[in-house]
Amino acid sequence: MATKTNESQASSLVTDAYDYLVEAITSFKLPTNAPISENKLATQLGISRTPIRQALQRLESEGLITKSDSSRFSVTLVTPKQVEEACDLLQIIDTYLFTKAAQNLDKKGADQLITLTQEMIKAAENNDRDNWSKADTRFHDLVINAADNQTVASLAIITRRKIQRFWTKSAVYENRLVSCSKEHEVLAKAIVNKDLKAIEPAVLEHMAHMRSSILKTLNLLLTF
Repeated sequence: MATKTNESQASSLVTDAYDYLVEAITSFKLPTNAPISENKLATQLGISRTPIRQALQRLESEGLITKSDSSRFSVTLVTPKQVEEACDLLQIIDTYLFTKAAQNLDKKGADQLITLTQEMIKAAENNDRDNWSKADTRFHDLVINAADNQTVASLAIITRRKIQRFWTKSAVYENRLVSCSKEHEVLAKAIVNKDLKAIEPAVLEHMAHMRSSILKTLNLLLTF
């Protein structure tokens, strides 16, 4: 019993460290190419280096961080080609997830989805990036849960994380939060109305804007 408890605690510490690092990276608290110190993180989180190292290994496998030849970790700077590939994949995945969500979503879920798009629009109009990001996350979580395919959902989450930080920054730079929110509203209405033919064009339009904005932001980062 004690062994199982210890294993559970160790797993929880790894998850805590992983979640902390994901949030720090996707919000640019840890900027691109920033070095990551295991000792510093262990001190900040009040845990040993072992769960930190395991969390870093997981993030490396997902492409969010890179390990150098000297075994030092840093936040990954994605290339334009990787952005293109991620957007191509997300276009396919999101079309599938939104379609499955449209087929499965109940009345309560449909109402929540529409409410979340209104929260996104309101937050965007007030330039409230924190609440916009929270509503956006809940929107996609609701869609993923309704689609009910964990394999595809996991791939969507990992792929989105690779470019999410650049998308959020680009949306702010180009003042696209409002238009992005309205694109989500179009998608939500297609899902709620079970208008399957409208989903793919809406995803394509949204992804085209996302792709263009991220590439512009990435090119600016590569210039400096």
